[in-house]
Amino acid sequence: MTITRYAMEVAAACATAAAAVLIGASSHALGIGWSDAGPESGYFPFYISVLLLLGSLANLARALAGRRRLGQPFIEPGRSGAVAVFALTLLGFAVLCAVLGMYPAIAIYLCGLTWWRGGLGAGRAAALGLGVTLFLYGAFEYAFQLPLPKGPLLNLLGVY
Repeated sequence: MTITRYAMEVAAACATAAAAVLIGASSHALGIGWSDAGPESGYFPFYISVLLLLGSLANLARALAGRRRLGQPFIEPGRSGAVAVFALTLLGFAVLCAVLGMYPAIAIYLCGLTWWRGGLGAGRAAALGLGVTLFLYGAFEYAFQLPLPKGPLLNLLGVY
């Protein structure tokens, strides 16, 4: 049995719609209005969930309208190995995040993937991985003031 692109488009739209409804309901329980101190804690996630739901419904409508056009297989024959490699490297990234923390995992993942699969030279891949990681560190830690999990490696280096 071949899974079609149409079936996956419908499944993805339904999954993101279900996530949007779940996030919206949870946000509503936290409060989506304004208090004397400003927006309540569910305000921003609720409206993001509304946008996610609208996008999901648009994707579902587009898939239903293009059913004939989306009849080809979701994964072309002979490409399942490449999909498996992608999924396994993503799983490796998740393990690195748990073991080393977000920032070292991002640097290692981007460096390794752009060198191995992207064809960049080792120096350029390392520069890309380090550059993106430093940018994300500055953006999350300083601009957004939203610290991501550092993990034991950065804690060992004194970065908290």
